[in-house]
Amino acid sequence: MAQYSVISDVSRTIVDLLQAELVPEPVAQAEQIGACDPHERGSCVVGVHIYDISEAGETRQTSPVVQPDGSVRNPPTALYLSMMISVASKAEKETRTLDEQMIMGRIVQVLSDNKRLPEKYMPPALRTAGESIMVSNVPMELEEKTKIWTMFSESYKLSMFYKVGPVLLESATVTMPAARVREVRLGTEQKERSS
Repeated sequence: MAQYSVISDVSRTIVDLLQAELVPEPVAQAEQIGACDPHERGSCVVGVHIYDISEAGETRQTSPVVQPDGSVRNPPTALYLSMMISVASKAEKETRTLDEQMIMGRIVQVLSDNKRLPEKYMPPALRTAGESIMVSNVPMELEEKTKIWTMFSESYKLSMFYKVGPVLLESATVTMPAARVREVRLGTEQKERSS
């Protein structure tokens, strides 16, 4: 399980994986791959965007988690992250489309080869949680993709959509159990009868 940073940790892991695999070819610099808003890409050629977060009902844990110190933590929340990865090349107009297609081809190849996020790219908090986080392509019709892009007030750009998870977000509520009964004394006392 991971703390509240789990969502940004997953984005960071995917960015780090793509930077390791796409730089220097087909993307020139690691800074051109990042988690960004589709509307404000900055210098990002490859943008990683989480556009929806949903609870993963099938992996919902209902039992509290007993901590090593004996305290009890409420069950974690299992989440799926809906992620869009898009490409907006800075290449010359004549070669931009082919450049974007080449970059997207490499992204698809990397994520297909890494259906489980590699631990070596995970931040320490996510790595120590020991979770197995899956990445799966979400097939969508162009109309669905266009709706997502218009949600960001942007025209459609070459993009792929992925479902990432489940990731476990640990609860912040921790309680100490009631003190255990350590000793019980049972006895009988006989009262004298007055005659």
